[in-house]
Amino acid sequence: MHEARVDAELCDGCQDCLEVCVYDAIALVRFPPSRRLKAVVDPVRCCGCMACGPPLCPRDGIELVPIRLS
Repeated sequence: MHEARVDAELCDGCQDCLEVCVYDAIALVRFPPSRRLKAVVDPVRCCGCMACGPPLCPRDGIELVPIRLS
């Protein structure tokens, strides 16, 4: 299993990840003082399907991190 994490520095708000997420786990949020919207992943909704990860993100702003199940 994986968990999607967004690097806000790399995210340009292109919405590609938002469009492919069938779990509605991704939202675009404004982080003041910037006017740009950035992707944010809801870890509760994210199932780790990897649809939003590379090579989809043009700036490699989403990382899919393996999670350990204990």
